[in-house]
Amino acid sequence: MIKISLDRVKKIAEQYDLKPTQIKGTGVINIRKKSTQSDRFDDISWEEFESALKEKGLAVYKTAESDFLKIMKDK
Repeated sequence: MIKISLDRVKKIAEQYDLKPTQIKGTGVINIRKKSTQSDRFDDISWEEFESALKEKGLAVYKTAESDFLKIMKDK
């Protein structure tokens, strides 16, 4: 897994129609398809997403061979 910048995350999100979200009632953040409808998620801004990553010591990583994204502890 390769750590990527938030700008790269945004480009991948735009390409695959993704957006940042937070699971309701928790501080858990994620990235999901815009077309996925669920009462479990609150949409958040990219600024809120970035702030949550920094606050929790997290970063976004992707695999070298695909655009699979994973949020993990910042190494």
